[in-house]
This record gives sequence, structure tokens and C-alpha cells, in this order.
Amino acid sequence: MRRSSRIRWALRSLPLLAGLLWLGGCATPTVETGERSAARQRILAAAERLIGTPYVLGGESPDGVDCSGLVQYTYHRAGIRVPRTTAAQLRAGRPQRHVLPGDLLFFHGGDGSVSHVGIYAGKGKMIHASSGTGRVLKTDLGQRYWQTHLIGGATFLEGTSAPVVGPRFGGGGFSG
Repeated sequence: MRRSSRIRWALRSLPLLAGLLWLGGCATPTVETGERSAARQRILAAAERLIGTPYVLGGESPDGVDCSGLVQYTYHRAGIRVPRTTAAQLRAGRPQRHVLPGDLLFFHGGDGSVSHVGIYAGKGKMIHASSGTGRVLKTDLGQRYWQTHLIGGATFLEGTSAPVVGPRFGGGGFSG
């Protein structure tokens, strides 16, 4: 094979090679310590127990919670300290393009500034304290409102898996 033929062949093969490398990254499993995995399970178990709890502005107990109070209470039950307010939680967490159950999702109310937080529950759902319904509930993140108001994800734990996509990440849906 002549040198110019080999160069053309190599250049034509680059997109295929890049695609295979990208797909290989998608198949890479997440390794997480048992301690972190157990913390995620404790966070979700505490959040699940609060489904139906009344929304109370400033609340942070099983008697009533607001969105950041739900996060603070459930993380505290898992032995993890987080700030009290939504904005402080966003600033303190490690930003994530991919989240696992137990990580946090942040939303804006229309002006771009953070106004709501929920706990990613896996399978395209989140647990959050809704002022609109007046209670803690599990919500499908496929709803247009959540898709268009997503700021991003953050974690106080290790490991990532499910992609978070929204306007700030150049996508339009949830998976995982």
C-alpha cells in the first residue's frame, strides 16, 4: 500500500475509531465503595419515608419540609452534613454531568437563579418537596417543566452513572 493510500485509509477510519472509543466509555461500569453506596441507600430510604409529608416553608423534619429541608433531613439521616438552603447546597456540592440515585438536582424558576432542589431517585424520577402540591412526592423528570428548568446536578458522594441533560448540558432528557 502506498503512503498516500495509507494516510487516506487512516483518515477515513478516524470517525469509526472515535465512535468506538466513545461507546466504550458508555460501557465503563461505575465503581463505588460500599460505604458510599450504603449512604445513597440511606438517603433514598429516608426520602421515600417522607413521601406525603406536608410542605412547610423552612421545615426540616418529618412534621413538614421545604425542598432544601428535605435534602438536609435525608442527608443528615445518612450521616452527611449539607447546607440548609438550596443555593448553599448548589454551591457546596460537586457539580455532576451524571448523577446517581441520592444525588441532587437543581432547578430555576424562570429567571435562571436556583429556586428548587430534589433528590434523584433513579429511573428518571426525583423525590422533592413541592410547594405547588403542598407535599413531598416522587415526580417523573420527563415532564417538560423539569426538562426546561434544570440547572444541573451535584453530589456530596462519590461515583456517577446516569446522564443528566438539560439546557445547560445541551440535551433534552433524563436516563438511567
